[in-house]
Amino acid sequence: MAQLNVNLSDVNEKDAEGGGGVIIPRDRYLLNIVEGEVKRNSKNTGDLFEYKAEVVEGEFAGVKVFGNINVTHQNITAQKIGQAQLAALAEATGIGKANLTDTDQLLFQPFYADLDVETYKGRDNSDKERMVVKKFIHAGNANEPPPSKAPAANDNVKATTTTTTQANPSTARSTQIGGAAASGGGRQMPWQRTA
Repeated sequence: MAQLNVNLSDVNEKDAEGGGGVIIPRDRYLLNIVEGEVKRNSKNTGDLFEYKAEVVEGEFAGVKVFGNINVTHQNITAQKIGQAQLAALAEATGIGKANLTDTDQLLFQPFYADLDVETYKGRDNSDKERMVVKKFIHAGNANEPPPSKAPAANDNVKATTTTTTQANPSTARSTQIGGAAASGGGRQMPWQRTA
């Protein structure tokens, strides 16, 4: 017999089912990466950054989100998408894509991301759901609405057109610089931090 030397009293046996963890509403959340490593993908066609992020504030603080980003790949399109995601993450954390040289730099750096729910087939061929990062939020896309505020992609409603008047330049400028509309309530975004 082998001695286990572990205390299982605080373990939730439902965790043995695997799957995507806690499902929260699609929205924009403040997260940080708590674990990450670059490793070979399962098909040995490239390297990926495998990470675990955690929501750090609000009602859903502590919820974990797992993700993979292609760093290198035999398929040029997959590599291009992955490297664009990695650059967006670097910008979202405030590190900047030109300054990211090691994935350890990304650990515990707060960033905003739009989270969504993804359905996938489990090992038992049943439908399962998990939270996924749809988009890392940085200065270039901060004014786009989060998933909970955006219209559904296929809502089967005919789009209506409306005419708008010219916005007040001072209001538009305030938003472009990172005013309340861009920062989710006037909060300083990670890319706006100063040393």
